[in-house]
Amino acid sequence: MNKLIIVTLSLFLFACQSSFDVNTTIKNASGKTYSMVAPYKDSQITLTIDSGKINGFAGVNRYFGTIEVIGNTIKISNIGRTKMAGPEKIMKMEEDYIKSLEASNKINLKGKELRIGNMKFIEK
Repeated sequence: MNKLIIVTLSLFLFACQSSFDVNTTIKNASGKTYSMVAPYKDSQITLTIDSGKINGFAGVNRYFGTIEVIGNTIKISNIGRTKMAGPEKIMKMEEDYIKSLEASNKINLKGKELRIGNMKFIEK
């Protein structure tokens, strides 16, 4: 019985710690602008997180949306964009980037390197 209690408490504390880490990551990344370095190395894509919101430049258009913590994951949603047109290749990259943001549920910050899903950004 004691082992069951210890395992249950350990899992509970781990879950709380993970949620705490996600909130801390978002707090530490807030107010800073990040430039994408992977997978679109020379894209000029940027990302800023501030007060539960995200925004930046997606290649042709500016974008904006919300970011929230759900358990030990994130949810990026309500993404809107300006309506500028550009070269087809860049518009495709922009569309792929926005879809990747919406599909991402993990965030990590180490030094000046921010990772969201499979995307990597460096603080400007």
